[in-house]
Amino acid sequence: MTEQPSFDHRPDPELGAALRAALEPRDDHAAFVARVMAQYDNALDRSSVAMFDVLASWFRPGMVAAAAALVLGILFGRTVLQSPDTASIDAAMAPVEGPGLAALVTAHDPPDASVVFTSLVEP
Repeated sequence: MTEQPSFDHRPDPELGAALRAALEPRDDHAAFVARVMAQYDNALDRSSVAMFDVLASWFRPGMVAAAAALVLGILFGRTVLQSPDTASIDAAMAPVEGPGLAALVTAHDPPDASVVFTSLVEP
């Protein structure tokens, strides 16, 4: 990893000169401040969006995601409950041998999480 970062902390003389030229008041200082504040108010009016407009724009995608999650949850639950080996979702998620998820949460001296998750993945 011999690449140098592209960020340079030193000031850029060309950019600094351009900014000073653009921001230096050419006439009266009060008139300059008034022009800047007027442009600030105009920019603020154009950029502000009402909170409810933002939330309303999220409504349809959120409803689609919620409906998809509901359908997938129902299909997963029906598949798990209809398999002949399981009587409930808890039984389907419990490992055949070794510490289970309940031991990870309720034991006074819980087992290593990697052991529990490995026992869930490897039959």
